[in-house]
Amino acid sequence: MANAIFGGPIPGASLTTELGNRPWENPPKQANLDVVINSYIRRLQSPDIIRPLVDAIRYGTSITTIVESVIETAVMEGEHSLDVGILASPVVVEYLKQIAESSKLDYKLTDADVRAAKKQKTIDSRLLEEVLKELDKPKAIDDTIEESVETVETEAKGLMSRRGKK
Repeated sequence: MANAIFGGPIPGASLTTELGNRPWENPPKQANLDVVINSYIRRLQSPDIIRPLVDAIRYGTSITTIVESVIETAVMEGEHSLDVGILASPVVVEYLKQIAESSKLDYKLTDADVRAAKKQKTIDSRLLEEVLKELDKPKAIDDTIEESVETVETEAKGLMSRRGKK
């Protein structure tokens, strides 16, 4: 509990720069919900942006996680306020959901869906028995290693080899 005190920002850190130098210290660039939604839809139609998002959905990232990340980034950059982002998020979620459906992807809508889809990994008992039997077998490798060491010692020739001893 005492370490939680040190997890936050340093008191007064926000006062180290001039007021208004940070994007979140200024009014948002856009406050109109319709314009923000159209901006998101227009950006998501770009192949350079949608391909990585579709890959993330294909590999198991939930659509709401992607949308929350995109909206938080836009808020941090001062594109729009958090309120407008929260109001725009259902539209963006539905848009990505339709893209996933049209791409015939098995998508997860929420993090709870991702957790529910993860199955408990089990080990086949027959496979486990075979592996344990292999581990219990005497090793013929030790004999092979000893033989190879003997051949290396007898064949030592080269610039740094000792010539006087055999």
